[in-house]
Amino acid sequence: MGGERNAARQWIIALGVMLGSVLSGTPAPAGDWGFLDLDGSLGAAGGHRRYVPPISNPLFNETPYITTELRPIYLHNEISSSFVTQGGHIDAGAIEARLALTDRLGFIAPKDGYAHLHFNKALKDTTGFENMAFGLKYAVVSNPEEDEILTFGALYEPPIGNLRTSGLTLQGHGGGGFFNLFAAAAKAWGPLGIEANIGPNLAVDGKHDSSLLHYAGHVNYELAEGLYGVFEINGFSVFDNGRRTAGNFEGVDLVNFGTFNAGTVVSAAFGVRYRLTDKILIGAAYERPLTHRQDLLGSRVYVDLVLRY
Repeated sequence: MGGERNAARQWIIALGVMLGSVLSGTPAPAGDWGFLDLDGSLGAAGGHRRYVPPISNPLFNETPYITTELRPIYLHNEISSSFVTQGGHIDAGAIEARLALTDRLGFIAPKDGYAHLHFNKALKDTTGFENMAFGLKYAVVSNPEEDEILTFGALYEPPIGNLRTSGLTLQGHGGGGFFNLFAAAAKAWGPLGIEANIGPNLAVDGKHDSSLLHYAGHVNYELAEGLYGVFEINGFSVFDNGRRTAGNFEGVDLVNFGTFNAGTVVSAAFGVRYRLTDKILIGAAYERPLTHRQDLLGSRVYVDLVLRY
C-alpha cells in the first residue's frame, strides 16, 4: 500500500509541475523539451486550427489530434436500478496527460484516478485507485487544409489499481491487464465537426477479465464564438466474457467484473464545450443509456478542463 501511495504522489507532483507550466504560460527549458514538437497537430505554422475534444467516455474515446495537455476530469455515475446492487453511485476524479513528441506522434496516458463506489445492496462500498493506462498514437493522415485527420493508437493498462469489493476485483490484482487498440478520425466543415473512434480492449487473461469492442461518435457545432454544442454516442460490446464472476453484467468503461454473460450497452451524451483561451477549454455533459441493458450506467454527469501547453 505504501508503494502505491508513493507512486500516486510522484504522479501527482509530475502533473502539477506540468500544470503550473501550462497556467503560467512559461515554456519549459529548451534543454528538456527542445527535441520535441509540443504543439503536435495544432502547430501555429500549418497545423490544425480546430480542436474540440470529446467529453464523455474519456478512456476509450481518444481524440485523433496529437496534443500536449492535461485534462482533469470529474464524473458522477448513478448506477442503474436494474443492476445487481439495485442502484448506488460512483464518483471518480482523474487527470489525463498527453505529450506531443512530433506533429504526428504522441504519448498518451488517458486513464488513472481515484474512485468511490457506493452500492445500495449486495456489494460493500469501496474506495481506491483505478488502473493506469499509457501508450502511443500516430496520425497516419493529417491534412489541416481539409480539416481531416486519421490516427491509430495502442495502450497498455497494467493491473496496478486497488479497487475491490466483497471479494471481487474491480481494478488491479491479477489478470495481466488490457491492451487497447484503436483508430480515431476527425473531419470539419466550417462550424461543424465530427469525430469517431473504434477498437478492441483486449484482456491479457481472458479467464480473469472480459474483452470488449468500444466505439464512439462525436459531433460538435459552434453556436457562438468559442462555444460548442456537443452530441456523442458511446458503445461497449463484450465479445469475450471473463470466467471469474457469475452474472450477466459488466462495468462498461469504469471497472471489469470478468462475468460469464455480458452484452452491449449504448449511450448518448449531450453537452457543451467552451474555449476560454487558445490553451484552455472547459466542458460538461450528461449521459444516458439508449439500450435496455444498462449495467452500471444509469446516468452520468461529466465536468472537465483541457489545459494545452
